[in-house]
Amino acid sequence: MTLSFKSKTANLDGIYAALFSASEVIYAELKKGAGLKFATSSNESGDDQIELDVIADEAFFHALKKDENVRYVVSEERPGLNKISDGAYSVALDPLDGSKSALVGIPSGAIFGIFENAEVAKDFSGKNIISGGFFVFGMNLEAYFADGADVYKGIFNQDTAEWLVMPIEGGLPSADVLAINGANQTVWDSWLQAHYASLLDTHGGTVKPHNMRWYASMVSDIKRLVLQGGIFAYPSANRKGYEQGHLRLVYEAIPMSFIIKAMGGASTNGDRSILEATVTTLHEKTPVFIGEVDKIAAVEAAKKASTH
Repeated sequence: MTLSFKSKTANLDGIYAALFSASEVIYAELKKGAGLKFATSSNESGDDQIELDVIADEAFFHALKKDENVRYVVSEERPGLNKISDGAYSVALDPLDGSKSALVGIPSGAIFGIFENAEVAKDFSGKNIISGGFFVFGMNLEAYFADGADVYKGIFNQDTAEWLVMPIEGGLPSADVLAINGANQTVWDSWLQAHYASLLDTHGGTVKPHNMRWYASMVSDIKRLVLQGGIFAYPSANRKGYEQGHLRLVYEAIPMSFIIKAMGGASTNGDRSILEATVTTLHEKTPVFIGEVDKIAAVEAAKKASTH
């Protein structure tokens, strides 16, 4: 592997190298079709695992434990804080996001966040994240990430084993595109049902409604958001297991909110920015809305109006 990218933050280059090299291992396994069946286990959130979930977790952990700047690793597939060293930074991971989608050929990926000054669960919050992003395991192996306030896209050249990393400039694009699991709409809170209906309303043909897009793979949906704009949502629902949504705050919602904020976008759990949310446990869930600033403001306004 050749990764020429250099972080503006001291001692992060080795962590990036570990993350990028692990992604290559996982992508190679996925291309071979390895691990694409259900394992006889579940992760820390109670989800059924496929074998590639375990392979991906091991690949990231093996790579990161070699870097003396990594203090803790937090993973969807592991309990608690996993101590590596006394380094300054900790890494939170969803090692294989969209694993069930991978079973049917929809691009999966991995999500990561790098945090400083993290000793207990509450420290893995938006105030301490300094890098966040994701890999996409699709037609190509790609990376999208924010190193501080700067956003980059990386593409892996499989012939030369080199990463080409380029800045993403121009901010977040704008498009009336909504990525959401509409199957839950009858069990959303009434304010969200009304807001959802307004986004799809043509007003008698005078307004173009939002287009609906939903991969059920967060990395694929956020990639679309990065490249095209719009809004991604995974709200809470009034059904068992979805009372606080389905996505995990520490290693899914916060890293994705971080990169979109760096592009000029925003996030909310319905009440406040996900980057301002209090973290109480490492594997807790949260409602998630991420996207263009005006679209996120409209979500918060709709919820606030329902309480008055």
